[in-house]
Amino acid sequence: WGIIANLNRRWDKDRLNIDFGYHYSEKAQGNEDKQKAEDRWEFEAKHDHFWWEKVYSYEDLRYDRDKIQDLNARYRIGIGGGYQWLENAEAFDVGKFSFNQEIGVNYIKEEYENNDDVKNDGFCALRYAHHFAWLPKWREGLEFFHNAEVLPQVDEWDKFLAKADIGFSTKLIYDFDLLCKIEWDFNSKPANDRKREDLRYIIGLGYKW
Repeated sequence: WGIIANLNRRWDKDRLNIDFGYHYSEKAQGNEDKQKAEDRWEFEAKHDHFWWEKVYSYEDLRYDRDKIQDLNARYRIGIGGGYQWLENAEAFDVGKFSFNQEIGVNYIKEEYENNDDVKNDGFCALRYAHHFAWLPKWREGLEFFHNAEVLPQVDEWDKFLAKADIGFSTKLIYDFDLLCKIEWDFNSKPANDRKREDLRYIIGLGYKW
């Protein structure tokens, strides 16, 4: 089970997006005692400012904690720029499309439970991200989306973080949405004896205003 919350707002020159999530699950084989399979927190806030119609700068910060991966905390702060290729643009007579790409730099600090060689290690990373959304014309409130992000360390290219998701949301009642998505995370150098990638299937509740 989990809790997912999303707040986003678009003004004339600014855009704000805030995400929060907590995910917990257990698994057991046969009559064995249940063991935790997931225990993870995440929070992210991002602000975009449009200097021209399609060109914007951004600031973002993110916090992650994953007990199964022995990640006590990962703090991330970054700045960069983006280009809004499409924003609610009608196309092919099937609905509205949005697509933007971003490039920036981030400072990342990680604290692991059992990895002394990288514990409390901070590093700088480049960031590339893109965001795609499609709102079909045949159902109001339905949105399909895909997001991807890669953060390679600037002085050690074989160390990088990556994540992507794909899914949809649909309006339930008032400003609440049902969210269904597949989420993928990758860490090229995780804590000792921990897996490098994680695939999750998520159903949650979102709020838009």
